[in-house]
Amino acid sequence: MDHVLAGALHERVFAILNQLESPETTKLVEAWRAVLSHHAPTESGACSACGPRWRRHMCSVWRVAAAYFARPDQERG
Repeated sequence: MDHVLAGALHERVFAILNQLESPETTKLVEAWRAVLSHHAPTESGACSACGPRWRRHMCSVWRVAAAYFARPDQERG
């Protein structure tokens, strides 16, 4: 995945996690942040946890995060 697009996705997902954080969701949001940080892309674009096979595409963890947290049709309130 392009570094610019990956960076924008990461920013959006972490911003949404910030919006979702409340006293009731703190542990869940912290867990998501930890998992996503563990799967952060390396300099070459590979997933640091899954390895180089995910250099051209997002790893499955980031695909799930994008599907749940970065959908444009999702309304937050």
